[in-house]
Amino acid sequence: MKEIKNNLSQKYSKGTIAIHWITALLIIALFPLGKYMSGLEPSEKMGLLKIHAIFGMVVFVLTLVRSYLFFKSKRPDDLKTGSKFNDKLAVWIHNAFYFLLIGISLAGLATMITGGYLDAIKSAKPDLILAKENVVPLKAHGLLATIMMLLLVLHVLGVIKHYVLTKENTLKRMS
Repeated sequence: MKEIKNNLSQKYSKGTIAIHWITALLIIALFPLGKYMSGLEPSEKMGLLKIHAIFGMVVFVLTLVRSYLFFKSKRPDDLKTGSKFNDKLAVWIHNAFYFLLIGISLAGLATMITGGYLDAIKSAKPDLILAKENVVPLKAHGLLATIMMLLLVLHVLGVIKHYVLTKENTLKRMS
């Protein structure tokens, strides 16, 4: 394998870096919280539901801002690994994050509205929440979140693989 040297002095903008890490932390909190809430009765999850919804909306807004910055800000060249397949896969995974985050957010919003969650929160009446099997957007929300977590694992593994193979700390670009 030929030696690859990427220019790690190229960094993302400070705004993109901040959004990246805030979003990552929120996603790491949202996924297990959502899984945990799925096993609770409506009356047991009212407080957690508010937190989940607020964090989810923050992720949505940050994703929209980051999408804007993606096109408006200068960004570093894509990393090279020595494999055209891996190079394309990395770009595909990065782009998929944007679509998934927007999709998860919209499905979450649709769940809040059509599943009675919003009305339950406003009125403090958990009995307004529909049975989860009757809330179609909730299924999409959960599926997209699971795909997101799989991509997140691939993303982290890609960073580790890149570090091991090229001995480059690619996190410098996002710090």
